[in-house]
Amino acid sequence: MKNNNQITKLQLITFIIQTQIGVAFLSLPFDIHKFAKGDSWISLLITGVVMQVLVFFYFILSYRFPKLDLFQILQTLLGRFVGKCLTLFYFAYFLLTGSTILILFVYIIKKWMLPYTPYWVILMLMCAVGIYIAIENLTVIARFYFIATIVLLVFIFVTPMAIKDSNIHYIMPIGHSGVWKILNGATHATLAWQGLELFLIVSPFVTASSKEKLKAVTLANIFVTLLYTFLTFVCLIYFSGDEIMLMPQPVLYLLKSFSFTIIERPDIVIISLWIILVGTSFISYLYGASLAAAFVIKKWKRQPFVYFAALFCFVFALFFNGEQEIEKLTKFTTNIGFIFLMAMPVFLLLISLLFKKQQRGDLNAKNY
Repeated sequence: MKNNNQITKLQLITFIIQTQIGVAFLSLPFDIHKFAKGDSWISLLITGVVMQVLVFFYFILSYRFPKLDLFQILQTLLGRFVGKCLTLFYFAYFLLTGSTILILFVYIIKKWMLPYTPYWVILMLMCAVGIYIAIENLTVIARFYFIATIVLLVFIFVTPMAIKDSNIHYIMPIGHSGVWKILNGATHATLAWQGLELFLIVSPFVTASSKEKLKAVTLANIFVTLLYTFLTFVCLIYFSGDEIMLMPQPVLYLLKSFSFTIIERPDIVIISLWIILVGTSFISYLYGASLAAAFVIKKWKRQPFVYFAALFCFVFALFFNGEQEIEKLTKFTTNIGFIFLMAMPVFLLLISLLFKKQQRGDLNAKNY
């Protein structure tokens, strides 16, 4: 393990947060409201609890292989051939998720800020930013994420302004949607938590004990859960149920309703800050995809695969610009996410426990 690829436990927290919070949280209240109505905030709390259980599974797996990353764990548990095949699947998953982030990003940007700017120009600009950061080592990326976390403070401090004009009766009675609809809403919130799986990739590079890593990821999950729940709760008590169904990005509509003396269009300012959050999420998937590819093809360094991953995401995104196409792709990405975010790590942990396999020797993770 090289020193220039090590990160602190605080940087791990911001890395997870910045990877998870991106495109989804602007439209999350709308997406979950379709299923859980006024109980959407409960659905998000349930999802957060489920993700915390998943964090414990991640912790146990990383504890058994403290110096190995996800791809090395795959190869150790399942053999070289199967391990590399599954690594390629992870590579494809990272590309798919990165492409979905790009597509959703451009869709919102064209709708709210740049309606006449060519689709490909916006894609190219975000890909260029992604490449610029993702080719750097993990330490540089983590430092950038730490600075970018300041952007979240704007949403945290500005959103409560809506509470004074809210109506708590919009979510009453609590639980009226029913258990099934609340749970259904929770399953559809999974896309907003995608990115947690990158912990298994960066874990060996964190200069902290296993317990400190667990605390760090737990804090990140709590922060993300509470932020999503808070934003959704405020939207639910500010807009009626019928109004939310007409607003694909309720958070932006909420912030747009505020008036400031020196800012005529606060929503434009908010979108400008939101672009940073989308960029960090996109960068993480470029980084993950390049690591996966470099693990399979060891003759090449990681950096060339960043360019390839960005180019793939750019070309792939060109074929999705219709609302129905984007909705189908987002649903497909969410379903695939269940496999790589939940099923695969849990499967690896079970294999490790059943066959009593864990790390032996001095093998370390490498930033390929």
